[in-house]
Parts: sequence; C-alpha cells; structure tokens
Amino acid sequence: MRVYYGLQHLKKLKQPVIALGTFDGVHLGHQQLIKAAVTEARESGGTSIVLTFDHIPREVLNKNITGVLLTATREKIDLIRQLDAQVMVVLKFNQTLARMEPQDFIKNILVKKLGIKSLWVGEHYHFGAGQAGGVETLKNFSQQFGYAVKVIPNLHRRGQKVSSSKIRELLRAGSLKAAVELLGRPHVLIGKVITGRGLGRKLAFPTANLNIDKRLLLPLGIYAAWAKTGNSRRPAVVFIGYRASLGMVPKLPKIEAHLLGFKGRLYGKTLRLELLRKLRQERFFRNHTLLAQQIARDVAAAARVLKHE
Repeated sequence: MRVYYGLQHLKKLKQPVIALGTFDGVHLGHQQLIKAAVTEARESGGTSIVLTFDHIPREVLNKNITGVLLTATREKIDLIRQLDAQVMVVLKFNQTLARMEPQDFIKNILVKKLGIKSLWVGEHYHFGAGQAGGVETLKNFSQQFGYAVKVIPNLHRRGQKVSSSKIRELLRAGSLKAAVELLGRPHVLIGKVITGRGLGRKLAFPTANLNIDKRLLLPLGIYAAWAKTGNSRRPAVVFIGYRASLGMVPKLPKIEAHLLGFKGRLYGKTLRLELLRKLRQERFFRNHTLLAQQIARDVAAAARVLKHE
C-alpha cells in the first residue's frame, strides 16, 4: 500500500474507488466499508484508495481536548494496510479543511485532485464546514461530476451500533471485552519505551514506561496483555493510570508494562501492547510491600489469562 501525506505528490490514478472516513479505531464497520471499496476496485480494474485524516474534528475545534483517539495515524495505517487497499491518502485536518464548504471538498479534492469514479461512505458520514455535508450532498453532486456513491449501512453487534463513539464510551467505562467485540481485534497501544522512576525494579517487577501520544484515549486500569517488540511477543501486565497506588497523581495517565519473564533492556524500543482483559481498577496502597503483593497477584492472574489466548 502506498501512503501519501497530503495530495501534493499524488499522481493520477486509474479509476479511483475511494473509501472516505476518519476511520478512528478501524473497527468492524470501517473494515466492512474499506473491504467493499477494495473489492469493487479489484473487480472493475480501478485503484482502491482510502482517504482519511490525521485528526478528528473535535481535536481541531477544541485544541485543549485530549484522550479522544482510538488509534494514532501510524497504527491506523498499519491496520488499513491489512485490508489490501492499494493507496492511502492522509489529509491534515486543520482549520482550513474544517471551514471548507462540502461542495468545495467534493469539487477540489474528490474530483480535481483524486479524479473520483466511485465513493464508499457510511450511512451517517458528515463532512465540510459545520459537518453540513452528508450522503445526500455527495449524491446531489454525483451526476454533475460523474461519480457513483455507495453507502454502507450501520453495522450492529449484540444490539449495539458499531461506532468509534460507542467504543470510546465502552473503554472509558472499563468494558474492554465489549469494546473489543466492536473493534474486531484487540485494543492496541503503541509507544516508545522511556526511562521511568525505577519503582517497579525496586519492587522486583521492572516495568517498561511508554511514551504515548497524549491524543489517545487510555482506558484506566490493570490489564493482561501481549507485549510485542520486533519479533518478540511476551505476556505482560499493563498498568494505565495516575500512579495513585502510592498517592502520586500526575496530570496525564501513565502506561507501564511488566513483561513476564523478560530480562533484557527495552529503552528506546517501540512496544506494542494488545490489551486482552481488564484485571482490576487502580487503587491506593499504604506501602510498597502491599503494592508488591498485589502486583504479584496481577502477574499470576495475567499468566492464567494469557495461557489460554
């Protein structure tokens, strides 16, 4: 899959079939939509293109907002690559794009820049200034500009609409299992390992501290997870919280992972965490001894969970 950041270096593509959306989380509904575009392009001899954005509108319209993304751009690219799209275009969602009228987005980007022949969107997709554009807008301009509009209905699982908003809601509520069902995959966090305070090592449970994009939604709690770096995959206990266990409360949540049985060094490496099951909430401990005892129980619980995964 060729990836373009912006449109300036994009060359003319053969009969573009475009899947359009923010695709935050690349959940089951997104997967269905992108696969439909890929299938049409393959059958028609066209080029499958995923057109997406590096931010969601709320981030741009409210610069103080944090913790709203399900996937950073790099992870989104990796997930979409697995769906066999030929081209991915990542547009910078900024104030200019946010203020663009729907008809100008269609004319200047979809038609002039991409040469659109077919467009796939979700049934409630909105775009343009004030989110004024929608499916009907796309259809109204389709005859004028000579493209087809294909709409994917909302997907439901166990009576719940599959949407990025619903998945965020579930993760904030601690319902990891329900969120994973809508994602269709484990919930993943990726970050570079940085130097921490070394408390875990003192407690005989050394942890890798991750530097995570502050825009990502971090589901608070202690989790059983798989930790991957390079070709290595190990069971892990992941702590996501404010380190309130000993009365310390930083401004932003921290992420630490204890890799079971691991003896090496991870500083500077990229660690991928696949959260599989929530073990417990973060809670306060009066001293290091009680905390170490609880971590030992967490490690044992994670080992039992991951043994069957």
